[in-house]
Amino acid sequence: MAKCKATRKDGKPCQADAVAGSDYCSFHDPKKATAFQNGRVKGGEAGKLATLSAVSPWRGTDGDVAVLKSVEPAELVNLLCDTIDHVLTGAIDPKVGNAVGYLAGVIVKIQQYEAIEERLASIEEALQLRGKT
Repeated sequence: MAKCKATRKDGKPCQADAVAGSDYCSFHDPKKATAFQNGRVKGGEAGKLATLSAVSPWRGTDGDVAVLKSVEPAELVNLLCDTIDHVLTGAIDPKVGNAVGYLAGVIVKIQQYEAIEERLASIEEALQLRGKT
């Protein structure tokens, strides 16, 4: 198979195989330059999905978000459902959805640890009261 006749940016000849019926590989073919540029533009636009500007704040409105507010399990379920909807409709990038899911899991683990600590504290208190009688 013939090699591409294009010269790379570093001045060396391209080593890729030429596309059938052309003197150039698919990357250097002048006939495909517009399609490649459009693909790059489209890729750049797709990367913009990762920004959270399209997503409404989870709790409160801009400037009115209680960051350290305790989270109820129902709120986490709603957040995850909204996030899934946004990912499926393309409103947010799946990477953002993954991050939200991971962080929601961290919140659940913290809540589990807090519940265990509360139970342990009440057991210890009950044992101390039992020992005093």
